[in-house]
Order: sequence, then C-alpha cells, then structure tokens
Amino acid sequence: MSKQQKIAMVILPLLAIAILFGVNTVFGGPESQFLEGTAEGYAGEIKVRVEVAEGEILAVEILEINDTPGLGDNAARKIADSIVEVQSAEVEVVSGATMSSKGTINAVKDALAKAPATYPNGSHEGIGQGYNGDIKVQVNVVSGKIQSIDIVEINDTPGLGDNAADTIVERIIEAQSTEVDVVSSATSSSRGTIEAVRNALGIEE
Repeated sequence: MSKQQKIAMVILPLLAIAILFGVNTVFGGPESQFLEGTAEGYAGEIKVRVEVAEGEILAVEILEINDTPGLGDNAARKIADSIVEVQSAEVEVVSGATMSSKGTINAVKDALAKAPATYPNGSHEGIGQGYNGDIKVQVNVVSGKIQSIDIVEINDTPGLGDNAADTIVERIIEAQSTEVDVVSSATSSSRGTIEAVRNALGIEE
C-alpha cells in the first residue's frame, strides 16, 4: 500500500464524520462565551445564560424562573428557542404569558449587553479634532480586539497634549472601549484622540 493510500484511509473517515456531524464537532469550533442576564418576569426574576460565538447566538438556557408552572416556564422556553432561531431578541411574545415572555426577552438582552465589543479586523485610520488641529491615529485590530493604537499625527502642546493622547490610547486598549475618562488637564486632546479612534472603528457618537 502506498503512502498516499494510507493517508487517504485516515483522512476520508474524518471527512465523512465532519460532513455528518459538522466540521466544528470534529476539528473544534470557535470559542464560545457564556453570558448571564436577568429581568423581571411575572412572579419574580428570570435568569438566563446565553452562549455566543463569533456574533452568533448558539443557545439560550433558562437558569431560573418562578412564573406559573406549565405556562410561564413553557413560554420562556419558547422565547429562548425563537431567539436562537431568528438570531435576535426581537421576537413575538407568547400569547397568554406576556410578562414571562417579556421577562425572558429582557433577560437575554441584558446578557447580550455584557458581551465585549468586537471591531473590524485590520488597520484603520481615523481623525479627530484636537486642541491645535487634527489628531490622526491608526488602530490595529486582531480577532475583533484592539491590539494597538498609533498616534500618527498630533499638533497639541508637547508634554501635555501628546501625553494625554498616549494615556487615552492606553485606557482604550485596556477597556477595549472608547468610553473612557478624559485627562482633566488636556480635555481637548483627550476628546480628539477618542474621536479619532471612534472614527477609525466606525463608531457613531
């Protein structure tokens, strides 16, 4: 038996399993995140766990519900299934169990709101208005995360505006968000840097 035939004997069964059960099952899929959320139902809080991966809702699990057995809990499960099916929390409530439905929807929304932001991969340039002119940045994104931010151009006060810009960059990378505090002694430079990063990432004000 040739070497090529031996390799084929190993690979072909794997390919058959991959086709039958899905490639991710055999070779490993994207890393999932599990996010928990709560909201008020008919007779108390509804708690859910949402599994997401690469922007897709993979599952919604009802962890806790105190609503009417056989009605509220059934409605919650139907809502969970609908959310996974349509990939959105904007689904119709179950007739006869409005509070349980809305509670489940709001709990899922609460969970999804806790998901870390993801950004478009690649290098992106953006411009913001600083103290003495434009601030230009280059934002480098890998796997949806901000890896680095380079200050390409800044004309603000040396030792003050440029230092503030560097501080803002560090805060944005650490928080993975542009919702950071400005440097009090250099407000314009801080806001200009934030604006430039938001512009680069396509984040609307």
